[in-house]
Amino acid sequence: MHNLVKIMSNGAILIGDNFTIDGHYEKPYRVVTHFHADHTIGLDKSISSCDGIIATPLTLEILSLDYAIPPRKILGLNYDIKFSINDETIMLKRSEHVIGSAQVLIELENGLKIGYTGDFKNPGKGTPILNPDILIIESTYGKPEFRRPFKDDVESLLTDYIKDALIYGPVRIYGYHGKLQEIMISLRKYGIDAPFITNGKIFKMTSIAIKYGYNITGVFNENESEAKEIMRDGWYINFSHYNEFKRRDGKYFNFLLTGWEFDNIVKRIDSKSYIVSFSDHADFDDLIYYVSNTSAKYIITDGGRRGYAKELAEYISKKLGKVSFSMP
Repeated sequence: MHNLVKIMSNGAILIGDNFTIDGHYEKPYRVVTHFHADHTIGLDKSISSCDGIIATPLTLEILSLDYAIPPRKILGLNYDIKFSINDETIMLKRSEHVIGSAQVLIELENGLKIGYTGDFKNPGKGTPILNPDILIIESTYGKPEFRRPFKDDVESLLTDYIKDALIYGPVRIYGYHGKLQEIMISLRKYGIDAPFITNGKIFKMTSIAIKYGYNITGVFNENESEAKEIMRDGWYINFSHYNEFKRRDGKYFNFLLTGWEFDNIVKRIDSKSYIVSFSDHADFDDLIYYVSNTSAKYIITDGGRRGYAKELAEYISKKLGKVSFSMP
């Protein structure tokens, strides 16, 4: 199996003769499942040495904000489209994680199918379950204590908190790229129509999401006059990067989105600041649900980036009775 699939210490997932996923290695094609930093490691090297960079068109456009990918090396694949390279076939499948994220399904020359989930949540619904011969699965929350029994209620409860806060003043939401656009979509879905104000990379990424059909309306660049007028009225929601939370002030009601809160949906930490358990990763129950419902004969847990790959593989072997091990 190691000559067909290998996960390197730098996070690169090597499949067959042609593909390396989410890390750099000297193979003809680099696949990027999504734009988060732990999945774009070594991308500059891949752009230089690989024949092509494969991702969804949306992901490739967001990557272009930070990377100069020559047009001849851009290979944008929409979901569920097969693409053949030297007797091996690749297909990207939808993944509910961040805008543009994808799972990967590769069929080798001998007919063997190998799948990689990338990062995901909501398996069987927003994230379809793959049924390859060999499945590589993410392991961010791969220990049994990482469960969120309330995860289906987070979006509606957060909406209620934000509606209440907007009565008294502007709201600022802090999170990582991708997660912010996800919460924008959620707030519009739940009926919040306050203007969204942001700038810089967050604004650019949101504009790309809108271009590709995501339902995010009423977004304004805070450096422009229309946004400044809205901000004078004081009824709006600002979106800022996660790292800005430590510089929060009393002007806003502040909500920090984190995946590392398992006891409460919303936890108040000062008079105007809250931590919200809003994750774009599968919790432990989601990981086990995915593995329980795939027909894959072998399960490889991804230990090439932050997570609990060994613990997850041991649990799958002992409790589910499937052949499972972690790499590297």
